[in-house]
Amino acid sequence: MPDDGTIIPISDEQAKLGQEIIKAFSGVAAFIEKALGSAPEDLIGYLGGDWLRFRRAENIAKMMKLSKEKLEARGVKDQKPASLTITLPILRGAADESRETLQDLWARLLAATIDPSRVDGVRQGFASAISKMDPPDALLLGYFKTINIGVITIDARDQTVRALGISLDELTISFDNLDKLGLVVINKTIQTVYITPFGREFLRVVSD
Repeated sequence: MPDDGTIIPISDEQAKLGQEIIKAFSGVAAFIEKALGSAPEDLIGYLGGDWLRFRRAENIAKMMKLSKEKLEARGVKDQKPASLTITLPILRGAADESRETLQDLWARLLAATIDPSRVDGVRQGFASAISKMDPPDALLLGYFKTINIGVITIDARDQTVRALGISLDELTISFDNLDKLGLVVINKTIQTVYITPFGREFLRVVSD
Protein backbone atom coordinates (compact mmCIF):
# COMPACT_ATOMS: atom_id res chain seq x y z
CA MET A 1 0.00 0.00 0.00
CA PRO A 2 1.45 3.43 -0.88
CA ASP A 3 2.53 5.59 2.04
CA ASP A 4 2.22 8.86 0.14
CA GLY A 5 -1.43 9.38 1.00
CA THR A 6 -2.74 8.21 -2.34
CA ILE A 7 -5.80 5.97 -2.42
CA ILE A 8 -5.76 2.64 -4.23
CA PRO A 9 -8.91 2.46 -6.37
CA ILE A 10 -11.14 -0.58 -6.06
CA SER A 11 -13.39 -2.06 -8.70
CA ASP A 12 -17.17 -1.82 -8.62
CA GLU A 13 -17.23 -5.59 -8.03
CA GLN A 14 -14.96 -5.28 -4.98
CA ALA A 15 -17.05 -2.42 -3.62
CA LYS A 16 -20.24 -4.43 -4.08
CA LEU A 17 -18.70 -7.44 -2.34
CA GLY A 18 -17.62 -5.23 0.55
CA GLN A 19 -21.14 -3.87 0.96
CA GLU A 20 -22.63 -7.38 0.88
CA ILE A 21 -20.19 -8.53 3.56
CA ILE A 22 -21.01 -5.58 5.80
CA LYS A 23 -24.72 -6.29 5.28
CA ALA A 24 -24.19 -9.89 6.37
CA PHE A 25 -22.83 -8.62 9.68
CA SER A 26 -25.56 -6.02 10.17
CA GLY A 27 -27.46 -8.06 12.75
CA VAL A 28 -24.43 -8.63 14.96
CA ALA A 29 -22.37 -5.47 14.43
CA ALA A 30 -22.79 -4.28 18.01
CA PHE A 31 -22.07 -7.76 19.34
CA ILE A 32 -18.84 -7.94 17.30
CA GLU A 33 -17.65 -4.64 18.77
CA LYS A 34 -18.48 -5.80 22.29
CA ALA A 35 -17.04 -9.28 21.85
CA LEU A 36 -13.94 -8.52 19.82
CA GLY A 37 -13.41 -4.80 20.35
CA SER A 38 -13.63 -4.34 16.57
CA ALA A 39 -16.09 -3.21 13.94
CA PRO A 40 -17.15 -5.59 11.15
CA GLU A 41 -14.87 -3.67 8.76
CA ASP A 42 -11.91 -4.47 11.01
CA LEU A 43 -12.88 -8.13 11.15
CA ILE A 44 -12.68 -8.31 7.37
CA GLY A 45 -9.23 -6.76 7.58
CA TYR A 46 -8.05 -9.32 10.14
CA LEU A 47 -9.00 -12.19 7.86
CA GLY A 48 -7.54 -10.81 4.65
CA GLY A 49 -9.24 -8.99 1.83
CA ASP A 50 -8.93 -11.59 -0.91
CA TRP A 51 -9.29 -14.52 1.51
CA LEU A 52 -12.67 -13.54 2.86
CA ARG A 53 -15.56 -13.93 0.46
CA PHE A 54 -19.25 -13.40 0.96
CA ARG A 55 -19.97 -17.06 1.74
CA ARG A 56 -17.39 -17.03 4.51
CA ALA A 57 -18.75 -13.76 5.84
CA GLU A 58 -22.21 -15.34 5.97
CA ASN A 59 -20.84 -18.32 7.89
CA ILE A 60 -19.15 -16.07 10.43
CA ALA A 61 -22.28 -13.93 10.79
CA LYS A 62 -24.43 -17.02 11.44
CA MET A 63 -21.95 -18.29 14.00
CA MET A 64 -21.85 -14.87 15.69
CA LYS A 65 -25.65 -14.78 15.96
CA LEU A 66 -25.67 -18.24 17.52
CA SER A 67 -22.98 -17.22 19.98
CA LYS A 68 -24.89 -14.06 20.93
CA GLU A 69 -28.05 -16.11 21.52
CA LYS A 70 -26.20 -18.58 23.75
CA LEU A 71 -24.74 -15.81 25.90
CA GLU A 72 -28.15 -14.16 26.23
CA ALA A 73 -29.73 -17.49 27.19
CA ARG A 74 -27.13 -17.91 29.95
CA GLY A 75 -27.70 -14.35 31.13
CA VAL A 76 -24.08 -13.33 30.54
CA LYS A 77 -24.01 -9.54 30.62
CA ASP A 78 -20.43 -8.76 31.63
CA GLN A 79 -18.99 -9.47 28.17
CA LYS A 80 -15.45 -8.35 27.43
CA PRO A 81 -13.42 -8.49 24.21
CA ALA A 82 -11.67 -11.84 24.02
CA SER A 83 -8.02 -12.39 23.19
CA LEU A 84 -7.33 -12.56 19.46
CA THR A 85 -5.01 -15.48 20.18
CA ILE A 86 -8.15 -17.47 20.92
CA THR A 87 -10.76 -15.82 18.71
CA LEU A 88 -8.91 -15.64 15.40
CA PRO A 89 -8.59 -19.45 15.05
CA ILE A 90 -12.29 -19.69 15.87
CA LEU A 91 -13.23 -17.11 13.23
CA ARG A 92 -11.02 -18.72 10.61
CA GLY A 93 -12.44 -22.15 11.35
CA ALA A 94 -16.04 -20.95 11.39
CA ALA A 95 -15.60 -19.03 8.13
CA ASP A 96 -15.29 -22.24 6.14
CA GLU A 97 -17.96 -24.19 8.05
CA SER A 98 -21.60 -24.20 6.95
CA ARG A 99 -22.64 -27.52 8.55
CA GLU A 100 -25.04 -26.66 11.38
CA THR A 101 -23.68 -29.13 13.95
CA LEU A 102 -20.19 -27.69 13.69
CA GLN A 103 -21.38 -24.08 13.34
CA ASP A 104 -23.10 -24.60 16.69
CA LEU A 105 -19.88 -25.94 18.22
CA TRP A 106 -17.86 -22.96 16.95
CA ALA A 107 -20.53 -20.63 18.37
CA ARG A 108 -20.34 -22.34 21.76
CA LEU A 109 -16.57 -22.00 21.82
CA LEU A 110 -16.71 -18.31 20.85
CA ALA A 111 -19.33 -17.69 23.55
CA ALA A 112 -16.98 -19.25 26.09
CA THR A 113 -14.19 -16.84 25.12
CA ILE A 114 -16.49 -13.89 25.85
CA ASP A 115 -17.91 -15.30 29.09
CA PRO A 116 -15.71 -14.13 32.01
CA SER A 117 -16.59 -17.27 33.96
CA ARG A 118 -15.30 -19.58 31.21
CA VAL A 119 -12.65 -17.74 29.21
CA ASP A 120 -9.73 -18.94 31.34
CA GLY A 121 -10.75 -22.53 30.62
CA VAL A 122 -10.65 -22.07 26.83
CA ARG A 123 -7.57 -23.76 25.42
CA GLN A 124 -6.13 -23.07 21.99
CA GLY A 125 -6.30 -26.79 21.31
CA PHE A 126 -10.12 -26.66 21.42
CA ALA A 127 -10.31 -24.71 18.14
CA SER A 128 -7.80 -27.06 16.56
CA ALA A 129 -9.93 -30.04 17.63
CA ILE A 130 -13.16 -28.63 16.17
CA SER A 131 -11.43 -27.85 12.88
CA LYS A 132 -10.65 -31.57 12.52
CA MET A 133 -14.12 -32.83 13.43
CA ASP A 134 -16.98 -33.94 11.22
CA PRO A 135 -20.62 -33.71 12.39
CA PRO A 136 -20.82 -37.32 13.67
CA ASP A 137 -17.72 -36.66 15.81
CA ALA A 138 -19.35 -33.63 17.43
CA LEU A 139 -22.57 -35.57 18.03
CA LEU A 140 -20.70 -38.45 19.62
CA LEU A 141 -18.65 -36.18 21.88
CA GLY A 142 -21.81 -34.40 23.00
CA TYR A 143 -23.39 -37.77 23.74
CA PHE A 144 -20.93 -38.27 26.60
CA LYS A 145 -22.47 -35.16 28.17
CA THR A 146 -26.01 -36.41 27.54
CA ILE A 147 -25.51 -39.77 29.22
CA ASN A 148 -23.57 -38.05 32.03
CA ILE A 149 -20.94 -40.79 32.21
CA GLY A 150 -17.40 -40.84 30.89
CA VAL A 151 -17.43 -44.28 29.33
CA ILE A 152 -19.13 -46.14 26.48
CA THR A 153 -18.71 -49.91 26.33
CA ILE A 154 -18.86 -52.17 23.31
CA ASP A 155 -22.21 -53.45 24.58
CA ALA A 156 -23.65 -49.95 24.32
CA ARG A 157 -22.73 -49.40 20.66
CA ASP A 158 -26.18 -50.24 19.29
CA GLN A 159 -27.82 -47.91 21.81
CA THR A 160 -25.38 -45.14 20.88
CA VAL A 161 -26.00 -45.62 17.16
CA ARG A 162 -29.75 -45.35 17.65
CA ALA A 163 -29.46 -42.29 19.90
CA LEU A 164 -27.26 -40.40 17.43
CA GLY A 165 -28.93 -41.56 14.22
CA ILE A 166 -25.66 -42.66 12.64
CA SER A 167 -24.38 -45.97 11.32
CA LEU A 168 -22.08 -48.35 13.16
CA ASP A 169 -19.32 -47.53 10.69
CA GLU A 170 -19.75 -43.80 11.35
CA LEU A 171 -19.60 -44.49 15.08
CA THR A 172 -16.38 -46.45 14.72
CA ILE A 173 -14.78 -43.74 12.55
CA SER A 174 -15.82 -41.04 15.01
CA PHE A 175 -14.40 -42.97 17.97
CA ASP A 176 -11.10 -43.26 16.10
CA ASN A 177 -11.02 -39.56 15.18
CA LEU A 178 -11.87 -38.36 18.69
CA ASP A 179 -9.14 -40.66 19.99
CA LYS A 180 -6.61 -39.04 17.61
CA LEU A 181 -7.72 -35.60 18.83
CA GLY A 182 -7.15 -36.58 22.47
CA LEU A 183 -10.79 -36.15 23.41
CA VAL A 184 -11.41 -39.83 24.13
CA VAL A 185 -9.17 -42.85 24.60
CA ILE A 186 -10.00 -46.31 23.28
CA ASN A 187 -9.13 -49.31 25.43
CA LYS A 188 -9.22 -52.12 22.89
CA THR A 189 -8.41 -54.76 25.49
CA ILE A 190 -11.71 -54.31 27.31
CA GLN A 191 -13.46 -52.70 24.31
CA THR A 192 -14.34 -49.52 26.15
CA VAL A 193 -14.07 -45.83 25.23
CA TYR A 194 -13.33 -43.27 27.94
CA ILE A 195 -13.55 -39.51 27.71
CA THR A 196 -10.24 -37.84 28.59
CA PRO A 197 -9.63 -34.86 30.93
CA PHE A 198 -9.13 -32.78 27.76
CA GLY A 199 -12.49 -34.00 26.48
CA ARG A 200 -14.26 -33.30 29.78
CA GLU A 201 -12.90 -29.76 29.92
CA PHE A 202 -13.88 -29.18 26.30
CA LEU A 203 -17.45 -30.25 27.05
CA ARG A 204 -17.58 -28.09 30.17
CA VAL A 205 -16.50 -25.00 28.24
CA VAL A 206 -18.97 -25.47 25.36
CA SER A 207 -21.95 -26.61 27.45
CA ASP A 208 -25.18 -24.59 27.69
